[in-house]
Amino acid sequence: MPFSFIDIEEKKTRLLGLLFFFVILFYFLTAYLLLVIVRHSFFQRDGFAWPSGTATAAVLGVAFFVALLHWATSTSHLIEKLSLSIGAIELDERDVYHKGLQNIIDEVSVAIGGRRIQGMVIPSVSLNAFALEDFQGQAVIGVTEGLLTRLNRAQLEAVVGHEAGHIAGGDCLSTTVTCALAELYDEMFSRLKIGMQRSRGRGGVLVLVLFLIVFFMRFLSMLLRYFISRQKEYRADAVSVRLTRNPLSLAEALSLISTNWRGSGAAGERLESIFIINPNLSRLDEHQGLFSDVFSTHPPIGDRIRILTEMAHLDKKTLEDNLKKFRWVSPVAQAEFKEAQKEGPRSWSVFMDQEWRGPFGLEELSKIAGMAPEMWVRPEGAEKVIHAYEDKVLMPLFSPEAKNKASGKDLACPHCRTSLEELFYEGVPVLKCSHCEGVFAPGRKVSRLLIRRDKTFDEETIRLGQMTIRERDKRIDGLYRQKAANAWFLDCPQCGRKMRRQFFVYSYPVEIDRCVFCEGIWFDRQELEVLQYIYENKEQFFDDSSF
Repeated sequence: MPFSFIDIEEKKTRLLGLLFFFVILFYFLTAYLLLVIVRHSFFQRDGFAWPSGTATAAVLGVAFFVALLHWATSTSHLIEKLSLSIGAIELDERDVYHKGLQNIIDEVSVAIGGRRIQGMVIPSVSLNAFALEDFQGQAVIGVTEGLLTRLNRAQLEAVVGHEAGHIAGGDCLSTTVTCALAELYDEMFSRLKIGMQRSRGRGGVLVLVLFLIVFFMRFLSMLLRYFISRQKEYRADAVSVRLTRNPLSLAEALSLISTNWRGSGAAGERLESIFIINPNLSRLDEHQGLFSDVFSTHPPIGDRIRILTEMAHLDKKTLEDNLKKFRWVSPVAQAEFKEAQKEGPRSWSVFMDQEWRGPFGLEELSKIAGMAPEMWVRPEGAEKVIHAYEDKVLMPLFSPEAKNKASGKDLACPHCRTSLEELFYEGVPVLKCSHCEGVFAPGRKVSRLLIRRDKTFDEETIRLGQMTIRERDKRIDGLYRQKAANAWFLDCPQCGRKMRRQFFVYSYPVEIDRCVFCEGIWFDRQELEVLQYIYENKEQFFDDSSF
């Protein structure tokens, strides 16, 4: 690492101290300007005079305590608040793509000293990555689903290495805190702008004054945020190269991200400092000089790529040729597969009612009343006694799905009434009927299925997709003409309530059954494939205003 641990901590302390001083300054100047305005508007009309020293000291004291309250409020639950702002969620430990990402994060965390780093993902087709850190030592590295789908393993390792560089270099915490503090100013700015448009008369003048004050302070906030942001990207790129020994993969990743949608217009776009590339395309980012250094969050992407290609002893044309030949390889061997049989013991003895009983197989254990994660078990062929929660093979027994299965409440196909089987569809665990080939998936997982491109389409799926688009208007009109009673048809496999027959969305007129209670979605045979085909070929079917 380029800095020692002591240097990093000293740098953190200086930056955080500067941030707190800025917050105090913000409230002091705001309160002082308000004091001047109120004094000369209502109390003193015979000439201009600055407030007395006593009044100034009182304003400074109030500003200090308000700043302390603002700091405490803004910096509590940092990761949770900012993750919510950008729409990031925790990784699905059973998703093949997500498990691969967490493995890469774990490998990189070992390389920077073994610090525990949590993985997160933004369910968006955009390409970007981010890092967060809080005062409790928690750290997060996250990527978008689009990035996870479009980059190969080497490129993804380089991106994760870049984000780990922010954490190891000590600038991630200051960036996270700055974003949490500055976000409030953005919100105030937008609300005051609306209030100024709606206000009239004397009240409108006061709102205008407040608007100008907040605009000025927001400007100072942006200065500080951008001052901290720009140069750290170069350092993080260097750390990534040191960790992966592969500058070309990072150059390829940055090029792919910069030439695709980065997330402009999506949730959290104003928190551009935490991302590897600014979600908003900005001409200022691509220039050097004092003005760009002050007002731009990221250095020129062309300069970053040039430095990396020079490290790899290549030129820009070679990089472009490599990207033209680039073929993404899915981490999933096939689009649909069942989970392989896990290695481990075939039976366990359980300590129950003050005695050892068994051995029991997995099926028998799932039916034992009162079986709990904290119970003592002894795996077959082992002398060591452990808690059930310490055995990864046993942990699925305590999931809601396993409990339903043990109590005779198998999730059943709404058509065939036979048990649904779990399989991995493009790396996502879903339930499928082996008879009618229908698929049930939680609503929150469907976006992953649309973003990923492991599935190939046969001629029948392509024909149905094209016909669906050609007859879209008639299908929509026909759906509106349905009687309400006919719209509620199938039973939800998960909660047993009636699902509503509807289009996935009107832009993609594929009829599906959606449960409005648990948000699960049932796809009849080929409905999911047709939806995927239309989504992956949306440029062919729609203009920009249609989706």
